[in-house]
Amino acid sequence: MTALIRDIGLFGANFPVRSAGWGLLLSTVMMSTAVGSEPGPEPGPLVRCFAAPSAAVPPFVAGRFDPRPGETIALVGGSRWVEESREGTFETLLHLAYPDRDFRVRSLSWQGDSVYAQSRPHFFYTATGDDKPGSVPDQRERVVPGIIVAEFGRMESLDGRERLPEFVAAYELMVTAWLKLTPRIVLVSPPPFFAVGPAASLAEERNRVLASYSEAIADLAKRHGCLHADLFKALDPAKAGLSRDGVALSAAGQKAASLALGESLGFGIPASMLDSAEVEPLRQAVQKRHLLWQQYYRPTNWAFLFGDRQHVPSSRDHLDEKHRWFVEEMGRLPGMLSAADADITRLAREASP
Repeated sequence: MTALIRDIGLFGANFPVRSAGWGLLLSTVMMSTAVGSEPGPEPGPLVRCFAAPSAAVPPFVAGRFDPRPGETIALVGGSRWVEESREGTFETLLHLAYPDRDFRVRSLSWQGDSVYAQSRPHFFYTATGDDKPGSVPDQRERVVPGIIVAEFGRMESLDGRERLPEFVAAYELMVTAWLKLTPRIVLVSPPPFFAVGPAASLAEERNRVLASYSEAIADLAKRHGCLHADLFKALDPAKAGLSRDGVALSAAGQKAASLALGESLGFGIPASMLDSAEVEPLRQAVQKRHLLWQQYYRPTNWAFLFGDRQHVPSSRDHLDEKHRWFVEEMGRLPGMLSAADADITRLAREASP
């Protein structure tokens, strides 16, 4: 992030851009094109993965987090959200807090994502696919967001206070794009750095800088009518057991972050309930569904599915070259996801207090 910015936030550049202040960043974003060799400007990955709702989405009432029946809650962020989604603690809390809402949770998080850059494979959710004979664009269903929960700012803060205006400008572009889809957005200030690991001595100074980023996120949320949740203040950086290395959260840290986020959003679920035998089947169902979702959102052999290797023989049935068996397999997952979501709803109702 300090020297080169690639695949910039909202529009995803396909060329490296040397950072020279946030004014250049913004002008570059507006001119950028999608990742890889796709022609024409396309929205960035964290915009083009979404589909517009069929009707206008109402805002949160009285600034209160309250999922609507049947809507989709999208989780957006970097490595912390990847690990959290794998554990499933926050989603488990969500379903326990609102067992009768029948909503879906989809994690769009990706390791290394920042407000500046989101690296994705060629033709990932782009309208235009590879131009080789027999290739087709990405045909997967896009997420229709009811609520977007986003967490950025921790790793970006390592660039220092001098890049805070750049961070705010890039994040604001994202938020503005999301607001065209839904007004129901939660911006989360990230957890602090911890005084453990090889950079333990730097934690205090890093947190002073991160405090400025956290305040800027709160201000950004207020300006755009978004909810704000503050994990920076909720977690104690002196508790070394919350982090593996000063940056990545431990299992205890992820649990603490999920509980703090749930408390901030008004879930009202006690920590003791997460460890109960009644809740364990729900947590396992959440993890199972997440694995299915990852196979859909981040499939293996992408190049042969919707990427730049669709034209080769190994992308097709060995008895019928017109038969795209990778695409056929992918088409089965939405039904499996729906069944897994139904199991989660049933188990949440059984386990809810």
